[in-house]
Amino acid sequence: MKITKIPGLGRFGVFIDDVDFYSMTEEEWMEIGQLHLKSLVTIFRNVNLDQKLYEKLITKHGTVVYLAFYRMIKKYQTWDVPSLIMNDIVNGIPVDPEDKKWAATVLRIMTDQDGMSQIVSGKKNEQGEPLGMFAEGELLWHSNESGNLCFAPGVALLGVEGTIGSATGFLTTADWYEEQTESFRSELNEMIIEHKFTPGRINPGLRQDQDDLMYKNMCPVPNELPLVMQNPIGIKGLHYSVNTIEKIKGMTKEESQSVFDYINKTLFVDKYIYDHWYQQDNDLSLFDNSITLHRRLGGIASRTCYRIQYQFNKLVEDGNPYLQEPYISMYNQEMGDIKKIFGM
Repeated sequence: MKITKIPGLGRFGVFIDDVDFYSMTEEEWMEIGQLHLKSLVTIFRNVNLDQKLYEKLITKHGTVVYLAFYRMIKKYQTWDVPSLIMNDIVNGIPVDPEDKKWAATVLRIMTDQDGMSQIVSGKKNEQGEPLGMFAEGELLWHSNESGNLCFAPGVALLGVEGTIGSATGFLTTADWYEEQTESFRSELNEMIIEHKFTPGRINPGLRQDQDDLMYKNMCPVPNELPLVMQNPIGIKGLHYSVNTIEKIKGMTKEESQSVFDYINKTLFVDKYIYDHWYQQDNDLSLFDNSITLHRRLGGIASRTCYRIQYQFNKLVEDGNPYLQEPYISMYNQEMGDIKKIFGM
C-alpha cells in the first residue's frame, strides 16, 4: 500500500495505491478510516472492488443514511418504498402525489432495495427516464444535503463505467479558514446562512425531473445553518455549498453578496482544488461532506458510478458539526431520532 499527497487541496488529500481490498484486514481498513478523517479526501486508484465488497467496507466506517429516506420513513412509518407508489394510503396516511413521484425516481436510481448504493449515471431506460441521479452534464460546486441540519458527513464514489474523460473535483475550505485574520474568523463564526433550493443552480440546463429529486436531497425547505462547521474530528472550515446558499442572516442580499464575492475570489483557487480526471473506471473516492465541496467536469452520458452517503459513527463517537447553540442541541435531538430509525 502506497500513500502519497494529492496535489492541491491545501494540506489535505491523499492517494492510496496498490491496495488489495480482498486481502486487507479489518484493522487496516479502520486505520484507513482514521487517516481519511484527517485527510478529508482519499482516492484509491485502480481498485479491485465489486459492489458487494464496496458496500461492506463503507458500512464498517459508518451507517448509510439518506435524509430523504429518513423523512419518508418517519412520515409514513414504513421502509417499503414501493408501497408509496402502489397505494394511496399507507399506514392510514394519505400518500402525497409528490412523494409517489419521488418514490418512483428513487427506485430507478438505487442499485437494490437495501438502499445502500445510489446510481450516478446518464443512462436511460426505454421510456427515456434517467437510471441514475445527476444524469448528465457537468455539476457545479456543491455538498450533498447541504441545506439540512443532519447532513451526511461522508460520501463514497466508486467508478463503474464510462468515467474516463470526466473528473470529480474537490475543494477543501479548512486551510482558507485558518488563513483568515482572527477578527474575520470571528465574524465568520457568527454568520448564519439562509439556504434555499433553486432549480438549475447545481446542474444548469439539465432535466427538470433531476431538480425535482435534488431539492428533496439538498434543501427540501428553506433553512438556516452556520457558515463555519467542523468535520467529525474537529477540523474547522466552511459549509459553503453554493447551490443552496442564499444570503447571510441579518444582512441584505447586497451585503451578503459582498462577503460571498470575497470568499469566492479567495477560496476557489488552485491551491485548495484538485480535479481527479479518471484514467480508468475503477477508482474509489472517499470525501468529506461537511467542509469540502465537490463537482463534476466532463458530463458523459454513459458515465456510471455508485455513490453512498454515510455517517462516521463506527470511527468516532457522537461527532457534531456545529460549534454553537442552538444548533448543537438541535442536531443532537434530530440525530437521536435518526439513530433510532436506522439502528445506529
